[in-house]
Amino acid sequence: MQFRASLRAAVVVAAMLVAGGLSSAPAHAADPTVQPDPTSIYIEMDMKRVGVDHKIAKANGYEVRVDSNGIEYAVKEGEVTTFDEKTGTCGSSFVYLTAVDTKKHYTSIYTGYTILPSYPGAIYTDWAVGVIDSYGSSTKTWSDPSLPTRLWAKTHGFTSSGPGWVYADVLLGSIATLANGTICFSHGPSARAYL
Repeated sequence: MQFRASLRAAVVVAAMLVAGGLSSAPAHAADPTVQPDPTSIYIEMDMKRVGVDHKIAKANGYEVRVDSNGIEYAVKEGEVTTFDEKTGTCGSSFVYLTAVDTKKHYTSIYTGYTILPSYPGAIYTDWAVGVIDSYGSSTKTWSDPSLPTRLWAKTHGFTSSGPGWVYADVLLGSIATLANGTICFSHGPSARAYL
């Protein structure tokens, strides 16, 4: 499980570095068998299906139903289903901190999500990461409309006012709205790094 998470981290970080025009990834990202040190931590957790945006569902040919847990889900209009159960997990989200320059107390925050293949891609993302260190707190936000996508990843720099631990948390209310109207919700994960 740890190897799979490390491998996924390596792939995501490498893709973001290439997309961002950077030339190299952290040493442990290139080799998933190397354990990360306190200056570079990657955490991932499940995203949950919490409902449906009815306007988006209808506009794209879906109807809204309710499962046995009372949570709405979308199916193609007229689709016959034999049961009203649907997994609550719609994807996974991540946050990853890597210390870029510990002398200057600078880190990069990588965050994003992957949508499961059984769901359509996301068409809108409303995301926030809270950052806390010994010197204060701030929030990094993204609001992105996009073509349907299964992988969304962003980065943001952060500089601490001095040495110490920095904590980053995907905040309550961070969502991906999928092409069928499904609202895929993340609270957490969180990560930390020492600067």
